Amino acid sequence: MLNQLISKLRKHALTAVLTAAVLGALLLQLNLLSGELELQKQQFDSDVSATASAINERVRLYVKRKSTGALKRSTSNDSTVTINTPMGTTTLRWSATQGAVPYGSGFGMDTTMISGFLDDFQSSLPWETLISSAEMDSLLQSELRVHGIRTAPKWAIIENGYLNSLLSDSFETGKVSYNFVLAESFFGPTRQLLMYFPSGKFYLASRVYLNLFVTLLFSTVILFAFFSVQRQGRKQKRLAAVKSDFISNMSHEFKTPLATISLAVDALLRNGEKMNAEQMQQYLGIIKSENKRMNAQMESVLQMSMMDKEELTLTVAPMDLEACLREAVSHFKLTAEQRQGWIDLSCEPGEYGMEGDLIQFKSALTNLIDNAIKYSLDAPQVSVKLDQSPTEFRIMVKDRGIGMDEDTQRQVFDRFYRATKGNIHDVKGHGLGLSFVKEIIEKHGGSIQVDSTLNTGTTFTVVLPKNE
Repeated sequence: MLNQLISKLRKHALTAVLTAAVLGALLLQLNLLSGELELQKQQFDSDVSATASAINERVRLYVKRKSTGALKRSTSNDSTVTINTPMGTTTLRWSATQGAVPYGSGFGMDTTMISGFLDDFQSSLPWETLISSAEMDSLLQSELRVHGIRTAPKWAIIENGYLNSLLSDSFETGKVSYNFVLAESFFGPTRQLLMYFPSGKFYLASRVYLNLFVTLLFSTVILFAFFSVQRQGRKQKRLAAVKSDFISNMSHEFKTPLATISLAVDALLRNGEKMNAEQMQQYLGIIKSENKRMNAQMESVLQMSMMDKEELTLTVAPMDLEACLREAVSHFKLTAEQRQGWIDLSCEPGEYGMEGDLIQFKSALTNLIDNAIKYSLDAPQVSVKLDQSPTEFRIMVKDRGIGMDEDTQRQVFDRFYRATKGNIHDVKGHGLGLSFVKEIIEKHGGSIQVDSTLNTGTTFTVVLPKNE
């Protein structure tokens, strides 16, 4: 008892340690991931800020190129161009000898002076008069890509505290997460850039998707390995108990016929000279019967071993299912009558021809009927029925024996499993019969089901497809 308690404590302690290790590793990975996400968020904010710092200059250069190009395209020798400014209208004339000069004046201006003049008054103009929303959006996304940001923002430009028409589609002021004051000239308006990223959180997560994937994979592997070890441990423990039960049962099954053979041989050795022919045949018959019994048990074990190695093959040939079933039932009529019971076979009229291995299939049926009698504690009452539908044959073996609980029904076809009444030797057997039956039936393309009620009886139903 003390050793069992210590063993259980060790098992629970190991489970607790492994659970703590798994949880610790998972928490560590999540903490590392959280730190990585925070670093990505800081870098993202820094890149957005750098974009805002650069966008004013990009707009200025874009507008300058646009305006200068328009001026050159619009002027020729002795032609004029009118420029509207907040201070009024300025008209420039292009002269081959003097360059660009104010109209009606004699003061000439070279290209540098014109560029400076344009910069001065353009900086004071509202951006919405200089650049369209589509152009602004293109410049902004281009600058974001320069800083490694590939997700599109929603944005707006505020000048002197007022929101104008220069903004992106579907912009919502309530979602703004970035507000930058843009660099301006001394006399220019105060401009602000408002931004938010609808897919910002997903984008940040995607930037660490590899770490996220590795974290989830690592955690999944750890959990899978942990539970697999636990499951394999329980399975090995059950298997060890089942094998121990099997060895005990097999020892018992061989011990009984060997003891009987030994007694018969001793009797022949002691009294062989005094025995008549009939007595001699009786003892020899006992030896032969017990030897046949052991051979049958060994054959079952060998068959299951061949199934494990997938070496068991069926010798398929035409066979009469009804004749096979009648022969199998006939083997047990005497056994049932000796126990003051009976076994009854009913077959619906019809043809029951099919393709199969007669020897193996009859062996499977024999196991079913043998179990029905074996697990009837009093006088066995076994009903065997054969019928058919247009597509299948059905065999039902019903007894009024000890029955099975739900747990037993779930395991009854497992190899080495035996239903007992409290002692493993209450009912003789080695737990291979029903697993062998299931294997043979499935190799014939059929299926087997069990329906049982404890202390009432059990019905096994075999369904076989008809040959097409």
